[in-house]
Parts: sequence; structure tokens; C-alpha cells
Amino acid sequence: MSSYLSWLPILLFLTTAVAFTISYIIAVADKDVNPFWPYISDTGTKPPESCIFGQLLNISAVLALACMYVRFKLVQAFNNHDKTLKVFNVVSLLIGVAASIGVSLVANFQESNVIQVHLTGALMAFGLGTIYCFFHSVITRRMYPMYNGLAIWAWRLAISIICLIALILTGVFSGIAGYEIGASSMDVAFNSREWNSTMPGYSSHLVSTISEWIIGIAFLSFFLTYFKDFKKIAIRVLPELLVSHLDETPIVFNSGPTERTGLLA
Repeated sequence: MSSYLSWLPILLFLTTAVAFTISYIIAVADKDVNPFWPYISDTGTKPPESCIFGQLLNISAVLALACMYVRFKLVQAFNNHDKTLKVFNVVSLLIGVAASIGVSLVANFQESNVIQVHLTGALMAFGLGTIYCFFHSVITRRMYPMYNGLAIWAWRLAISIICLIALILTGVFSGIAGYEIGASSMDVAFNSREWNSTMPGYSSHLVSTISEWIIGIAFLSFFLTYFKDFKKIAIRVLPELLVSHLDETPIVFNSGPTERTGLLA
């Protein structure tokens, strides 16, 4: 018997992939972006693609948070002695929450409207998301050999390193492209619709945009490594009625715990 929770990473991957694909197709069809490697966010800047992009990314943010929570509870359930592992697990969940909020900011604050908030959200999503990946790579290593093998640790570490390298390349070459095109045209640096091969800084711009796509794909791939693990865990919420009629006032009493750990314990 497998847990339905194993479908969470799949749903996250598919929802985000659909968001990127549909918004890209519409943006290119409406000539809102240069079809050759725009930034991910550029494909979701103008309506109607921005509406689809925003809605689906909000769903992705919730699914990502759900995956992070299930992973948190799974590690917690296995660990009852390693205090360092417990700290890493809690801190990684907090980082994951912030990264999910960043995804939501990217979805709801388009770069053409509130660029400062949008870039903050992107930094939270990709920057903190990369840190989250490294944290759980370390957690996976500490759980060896008692609870998992080395192969899954190697995969997670490799994906984390790819995220870090791509993140650095995105930031560095975006800055170089902006510098090469000139300070008076910095707005073009964040708008792929304006870029073409005849412009200075175009090669650097392409390195930056391609690297951003690599981050997005790698980050989603990290969650796919949870698929097999999530088959081995089930999370249930057990309701406890405090009254026999909804017009009654609940009586506070200590009936003892009904679960081994609380939802946020």
C-alpha cells in the first residue's frame, strides 16, 4: 500500500511546468517576448498570460509548501535522537516557507508593475530555495545509513550544486548584460521582448536567462526526489469534538494526546 502523498511532488512539477509552458506560448503568440530564451517572469508579465501564470504559480507555491511540510514530518518521524538533525529539519522548513512566499510574490507582482517586489520574490524563491536544497542534502547524508542510502543523497547534492551554479550565473550575467547595454537602458535588461542579437550584452543576457530556466527545472527536480520517500508516509488529522451540540460551550479538560506529534510539533 502506497501513500497518496507521493503524488504531491508530481502535481507540483506538472502544475509549474504547465504555468511556464502556457504563459510562454501565449506571450510568444502575442509578441510580448522574444521567443528565444526569455526570462521565466517575462512570459507572465502581460495579460492574458499573466493571469494564467499568476494563478498556477500560486497553486505551485501551496504545493511546494505541502511537499516541504510532508518532508519535515517524515524526517521528524524517523529522528528521535539527533538534535542537530532536528535543528536542520526545523530551520529548513522555515526557509522553505519563505521560499514558497517568494514564489507567490513572483506570481502576483509582475516585473513590469512592481519590479522591486518581484525581484525580492525571485531572490527568495531561487536563493532560499537553493539553500533549502542544500539543507536537505545535508539531512539526507545524516540519515545514512540508518534511514536512506547514499544514492539519493548524491542526487540531491548534485541538484543543489546545479541550482547554486545557475543562480550565480543568472545574477552575474544579468548584471553584465545591464552594464554592457548601458545605464540609460537598464529597463531593457529586465524585458526580454526588447532584446535581439544585434544589441550589446545579448550574449550575457542569454547566459542569464538560460541559467534561470536551469534553476527552475533543477529546483522542481529536487522535489521529484521525494516521490519514493512520500510513498512511505501518511499524515492524518484526527478531529476531536469538545461538545455534543454546537450551541454548547466547550469544556476544557485533559483527555491526553490523540496523536504522537502535533501538526506543527
